[in-house]
Amino acid sequence: MTDPLLLILVYAGFLALTLVFRGRVLQGRWWFLLRSFLPNWRFYHRVGAAPVMVVRAGYPDGRWTDWHGSVPRAQRALSQLFHNPANNRLLLDQSLIEHLYADLRDLSDPDALTRLVSYRLTCELARARALSDAPSATQLQFEIRLIPPYGTASADTAVLTSPVLATAARETPSP
Repeated sequence: MTDPLLLILVYAGFLALTLVFRGRVLQGRWWFLLRSFLPNWRFYHRVGAAPVMVVRAGYPDGRWTDWHGSVPRAQRALSQLFHNPANNRLLLDQSLIEHLYADLRDLSDPDALTRLVSYRLTCELARARALSDAPSATQLQFEIRLIPPYGTASADTAVLTSPVLATAARETPSP
């Protein structure tokens, strides 16, 4: 048996053991902030619902657009292999929405929602998305929904529906 084959077998055995013997999950505010420095070895741990943000815009005459804007599809090209700011921005936006969802799960006081940095940044992201689709809109509203994994027939679940926000203001009103 060659050395590379032996290493592959040892690695496969190690992976099989980690599937059987699971360690405890570390949770807490500081572990959550340190996650960007550590690789996520449990990336494919469990398939579950994914949080997405949908936005609608309101016009001065009282009309509202339909909810839209779940997860934009990334465009891929060979020229973007090393420098890809547009897709990196889409990943950043989705990470923000996932961060807000994690904050919502850990939130014990609903009145503290508007003080969360992730909520304020999500309001700005929703404002930018609403104005890009409807530049003359004066109001907006966003929802954080859980999209079920592929192959399931259950409907989207709204986790958070924001109050009606003004498109021009930079302050986030309380719900």
